[in-house]
Amino acid sequence: MQNEELRRTQQALEESRDRYVDLYEFAPVGYLTLSSTGTIAEINLTGAAMLGVERGNLISRRFTTFVAAAEQDRWHRHLVHALHHPGRQECELTLSHADGTQFSAHLDCLRQERDSVPVLRVALADISIRKQAEAELVRTREILQHTNERLLASNRDLEQFAYVASHDLQEPLRMVVSYSQLLEKKYQHLLDDDAHTFIHFMVDGGMRMQAMILDLLEFSRVDRIGGERELVNSGNAVDEALLSLTQAITEAGAEASHTELPDILYVRHQFIRLMQNLIGNAVKYRHSTRPPKVVVSARRDGAAWVFSVTDNGIGIESTYSERIFTIFQRLHTRDKYSGTGIGLAVCKKIVEHHGGRIWVESRPGIGSTFLFTVPDP
Repeated sequence: MQNEELRRTQQALEESRDRYVDLYEFAPVGYLTLSSTGTIAEINLTGAAMLGVERGNLISRRFTTFVAAAEQDRWHRHLVHALHHPGRQECELTLSHADGTQFSAHLDCLRQERDSVPVLRVALADISIRKQAEAELVRTREILQHTNERLLASNRDLEQFAYVASHDLQEPLRMVVSYSQLLEKKYQHLLDDDAHTFIHFMVDGGMRMQAMILDLLEFSRVDRIGGERELVNSGNAVDEALLSLTQAITEAGAEASHTELPDILYVRHQFIRLMQNLIGNAVKYRHSTRPPKVVVSARRDGAAWVFSVTDNGIGIESTYSERIFTIFQRLHTRDKYSGTGIGLAVCKKIVEHHGGRIWVESRPGIGSTFLFTVPDP
């Protein structure tokens, strides 16, 4: 019975040893033991395959012979440091296969004592794929940075063009409108109904173009003439916006109010303009069977404030929830609702200029809520 127990124990030990040997020999990384002089004392099959040399020909060979010439001094310094300091010491090197091809390697070194002599246990990993991915990531970042720089330059050029065009077009357009009106006034008794109609179309078209040019000028000025950001009492700013909209609110029989609003870091006149546009739209696009009601409120969301302008107007189909923020995009004809279709584009530009985002949640026939974020100072 004792002999049988010893036999089973011996068999279990041999099986355990075989499993350990398999784990060691065929591990996904190379395992080496280096002497204090940097020669290879032990190496597993994986490590030998990485270096491209049969294991028997690696024993007692200096590991330095596999290190790229430009990095041999750095490897020597690392070897000395690792042999004299406990704990893990890591480094990355360019190593050479026996056939001369090179690969990037990560070495995880640990000092140990063997017969009172320090040796270095090394885990060797091929990181060539990772290094290639890192290099590709760097190149991609450089391309993105270059593309962003070109995009910023292009945006600056477009803003400059919009500013110059809208500024310089005002005077000749003003002359066209003025002289058309003078022509009608001076020669009205000589003109027939068709001539009066044609002049009316000229004047109306010119005045609409003037409005578009002025709005385009305002759009181009958001970034160009931004102003200084300051701590703004947003409740007082909304009150100023409501004051400027008094006539439109009164004529529509609207009710406009706001809850308690926070102090924010903003360009004051741009925040007022933002609220004028949003509240003005809520009054303009009112429902035909009920008086407009507009409420401005704000809530905390993490490191930002979320402002909302809620109305009970005609609402917006979800299909158009992105389109409405595009410059000169209109959902209705001019005979039904006036305007140039630039107000919400200005709102979007103001919000994004301050690091926020703007969107709309709406139910057709029920009303809309325009929301925008303001980073908390």
